[in-house]
Amino acid sequence: MSAFDRAPFIAIWETTRACALACVHCRADAIPRRDPEELTTAEGRQLMDRVRAFGDPPPLLVLTGGDPLRRPDIVELVAHGTGRGLSVSLTPSGTAAATGDRLRALRDAGLARLAVSLDGATEAAHDAFRGVRGSHRHTLRILERARALGLPLQINTTVCRRTVGELPALARQVEEAGVVLWALFFLSPVGRGQVSAALAATEIEDVLEWAADLARRVPFGVKTTEAPHYHRVLAGRATPPLPAGRTRPDFVGRAGRAVTDGNGFLFVDHRGEICPSGFLPLAAGNVRRDDLVAVYRDSPVFRALRDPARLGGRCGRCEYRERCGGSRARAFAATGDVLAEDPGCAWPSPAADVTGGPAAWHAVGAPGGPR
Repeated sequence: MSAFDRAPFIAIWETTRACALACVHCRADAIPRRDPEELTTAEGRQLMDRVRAFGDPPPLLVLTGGDPLRRPDIVELVAHGTGRGLSVSLTPSGTAAATGDRLRALRDAGLARLAVSLDGATEAAHDAFRGVRGSHRHTLRILERARALGLPLQINTTVCRRTVGELPALARQVEEAGVVLWALFFLSPVGRGQVSAALAATEIEDVLEWAADLARRVPFGVKTTEAPHYHRVLAGRATPPLPAGRTRPDFVGRAGRAVTDGNGFLFVDHRGEICPSGFLPLAAGNVRRDDLVAVYRDSPVFRALRDPARLGGRCGRCEYRERCGGSRARAFAATGDVLAEDPGCAWPSPAADVTGGPAAWHAVGAPGGPR
């Protein structure tokens, strides 16, 4: 039985797909204007009420997109969620829409955390990845304004061939930004994400080893998305104490095990489709006609994703299958089977992996991984 059989650890609501950016990896395949079929304000409130109905402690709720700031009711929605006792976070795009006034209104509505994306250590690298000039500048302004308002901050970074060489420099910038959490999103081929842009299993392993080493010495948490084998890498690693006066506010071990597609993770898209995650868009119901709690607990898709005994291949044989479980989104993208082995994991070394090692790291001038 999974620790997440009764309730997810985190629930994500894709409030809109409208976004001014044109990111090369976009999971949502975002569009310039709001979809007239996206959930209304009243439906959004009802969705939040059902997230709260999972019980105590309630799931963390993240409002994402697209760009949630494209919704004029976003402050009202945050206020409703926090008023219901939810911890609400928001992920705005790096655009001029995140003004100081709007961030202040979100803070006053009770926003628990602001998460922004930073995918390049330089303006040129980040803007090229996000597809719009000026995104890097706006992102830095958002960070500055949020710090001035006292909003807890998170930085998200997509890990793929275009960004992997930026990680060492980004780590230094993340620490300077004073964030509580750095979230590494390992590219999964969905939406605009391409298979050729994803790292090989051995390369992912090197990133995870590096991230685990980094987490031991920095004052912010480091977590992964679509790389649950980070928990295997962390297993057996003692976390040394930090210097006096410093804290590690969001260490990845807080959930006890990996939070994976449908197993601790719940996603509702802009039209109300209920999916295991945004990277695994297999609709098991719709909040306009189905009960969110019942779908998560009883849907055959969600129940299968929480049963490690049903995993196939190396994941099914792995001693870490209950703690990790592999990326179900990556398995599905590669094979069409949500329960197949995760091709992005190198434990034990897959016989078919003949990539020749983590060449992507060598570009940063530190053989064996960044330092």
